[in-house]
Amino acid sequence: MTHDRNVHGDRWPFLHSLPFRVVAFLSLALLPIGLLAVWQTQNLDETLRARTELSLVALTEIAVSGERQTLQRALGAARGQSVTYSMTEEDPAACSAAFKAFRDADPSISFAGFLPVEGPIVCSSEDAPITVAPTSRLRQIAGATSNNLTAQMRLDDTGRRVAVLTQPVTQDNAVIGQIVLALPTDLMSAARDLDNQAPPIALTIFNGEGQVIVTQGQAMERGEVVVGDDVLDRLGASPKAFFGRSQSGERRVFIVLTLVPGLAYAMTEWATTEGFLATNAIALPSVLLPALMWLASLLVAYFAVHRLVVSPVQDLGARMRRFASNRSLQQPKGTDMLPQELFDLEQTFVNMAYDLIDDEARMENSLREKNVLLKEVHHRVKNNLQMISSIINMQIRTSSSSESRQALRRLQDRVIGLATVHRLLYQSKEVARADASSLLQNVCAGLFAQLHEQRPGATHTLEVDRFTLVPDQAVPLALLAGEVGTKAIQQMPQGSGENVFLHISVRIVSPGMAQFRCRSSSDQPVTPQNQHKGVGWQLIRAFALQLGGKLERRQDEGVHIISVEFPITTAIPDAMDY
Repeated sequence: MTHDRNVHGDRWPFLHSLPFRVVAFLSLALLPIGLLAVWQTQNLDETLRARTELSLVALTEIAVSGERQTLQRALGAARGQSVTYSMTEEDPAACSAAFKAFRDADPSISFAGFLPVEGPIVCSSEDAPITVAPTSRLRQIAGATSNNLTAQMRLDDTGRRVAVLTQPVTQDNAVIGQIVLALPTDLMSAARDLDNQAPPIALTIFNGEGQVIVTQGQAMERGEVVVGDDVLDRLGASPKAFFGRSQSGERRVFIVLTLVPGLAYAMTEWATTEGFLATNAIALPSVLLPALMWLASLLVAYFAVHRLVVSPVQDLGARMRRFASNRSLQQPKGTDMLPQELFDLEQTFVNMAYDLIDDEARMENSLREKNVLLKEVHHRVKNNLQMISSIINMQIRTSSSSESRQALRRLQDRVIGLATVHRLLYQSKEVARADASSLLQNVCAGLFAQLHEQRPGATHTLEVDRFTLVPDQAVPLALLAGEVGTKAIQQMPQGSGENVFLHISVRIVSPGMAQFRCRSSSDQPVTPQNQHKGVGWQLIRAFALQLGGKLERRQDEGVHIISVEFPITTAIPDAMDY
């Protein structure tokens, strides 16, 4: 069944296609962005920023050239003294004279000497030995294996602020002490730079631990002794430039570079005066205008896609969900404005929905007819079995032999068991499945009545888990329960029935596996002679094989136990033609 509605008429399909409309809206939105030179603006801004940073780095290199030269000269001198110290090591007087001559030859050095790992300084440019406290910084670095530059340490009584440079002295690959040079910081600051026409606002020289060695400009006025961790994190092989705030709150540009690798570093502070650094300019990001245009394009594209795609698809999805839940089919909204592709999709859904409703109606009618026929079959089979049972009952009453009556009664019990299965099947909502609990209760009702008739006072229990069985398993299980129960009653001890019991259970022992179990009182041992004797035991083994399980039988201290563990068939077997 189809219901075509040609709402769009003879319009051109291409002009109403979804790609054409989306491309049209996006083209209108992206047209202003195409007129802007975004790449050139960003490239110019980055070039200006990089050139300004390079110029500030070059000015910083010039501003610290004097201090760098002083430190490099002192480091080279210390390394030379560490090599020649072994020549005068055994003669303290000659050693001190050499250090004095070395100090007098270089005005940038106020003290020179040898700091041993243990003991006082006996070889130095001073006249008397110098005792170093065990807790002093010099004693802590006496055994260091690399150069150190320490700030604000005094080795004389002049009160001059000095920086101490140490160079390890080794002997047999072991550090025996340090060559110590004291560098007055005022002389280091006074060292002539290459060109001091454009000095920075502030200059700070510090070591790798952040201790300030030399300060100039506003840094000297502030009396800084330690630089922050944010500066130490920027130390590296190449200079770094970054923005920050001075202590007065003014915006500044900071340059951090390496003065002597691993020993000293420099940081300069510059004012933002021109170009992209100008504080009086309104600095707008170069990508602000393109970003605004891009945002406007997104908004236009969003509303266009929502109008043309999202809203119709959401409406179609809601109608599909309502159709799936209650099979109600509502009329679509605004199909005149739908693109051709979504209109075709809408028509496909409507046609499919009507076809599905028709197919489900036919299937439901067919299923109802089949259920009615199947219930009628089970009902007639049950009636026929009951008729057979009645005929057997008439034969029992006319029979004169007790053995014949007993055999006919056992046959009648088996027929009644089959009738019970078919009765439960046609009474069940699912004609292809039988409830195990109801089945066993109906089958065992006759067994328990027979038990009380023959053994007054005997106890009985029935425990069955809730699950269903297909007819191919329900029939052998019912017959198995009847045969096992009858055998158990026959083998019970003779007497009044005290301490006599019959327990039957069907339990789910694992996923997909069930176990039939019968426990009863018995005074007859299980022997190879009687284990397979009689028609009843042959039927029990046959029913166990039909269930797909294995029969187990044992005797345990007067208790007879029979169990069959079998898989639960979940799929209904296909009908076969014979």
